Amino acid sequence: DRARYGRDIGGLTMLRINEILDAVEELVQERFPDSKAYRNQVPKNFKRSSFMVSIGPQTMDTLTRSLVDRTAQVAVSLFEVVDVTHNSQVEALNDRVTLALELFSCPAIQVRDRCLDISNVNGSNYNNYAQVTFTLSWQDDRETEQAEAALAKYYDLTIEVNKKEETHNG
Repeated sequence: DRARYGRDIGGLTMLRINEILDAVEELVQERFPDSKAYRNQVPKNFKRSSFMVSIGPQTMDTLTRSLVDRTAQVAVSLFEVVDVTHNSQVEALNDRVTLALELFSCPAIQVRDRCLDISNVNGSNYNNYAQVTFTLSWQDDRETEQAEAALAKYYDLTIEVNKKEETHNG
C-alpha cells in the first residue's frame, strides 16, 4: 500500500516503521489472542490484559552507494489485570515475558516480502507490567537520485613521485 507507507525507491519500497509495527503487533496478537493491542501509548484507564507495541531508537547507515543498513529497537509492553493495590500478579507477568521472549527468539520476522533480523532480545518485569525489547535490522535501497547529485567532479590529480630536479652549473 504505497499511499500508506511510502514510494518506491530503486525497485524496492523502503520499509516504513508502521509496517514493522503492524507485523510485530500481528505476531503478539497471535500469541496473546485475548489481549487488546495498543500502539505507541495507552489511554488512561486502558483495558488489561493488553499489550503495547512501540519503536525506540532507529538508525540508517551507509552500506554502499545504493544501499543503507537500517535498525530499529522495538518494545512490547505487556499488561496484566491489576489487584486492589494496583499491582499485577507477578506470576502472570512472568509467564507473559517468557511467552514473548520465546516468540522473538526466532532469527527473523517477515514484514511484507522482507525478513528482518532479530537481535538483542531482552525481557524485564516492573511493578505492574513487563516489557520485551529487541532490535530489528535490514537493508533498504538508497534513493539514487541524491547519490548521483553528490558525486565528485573530475579533477586532474597527477602526482609525480621521486622526480629529481636537474641542476645546471654553467
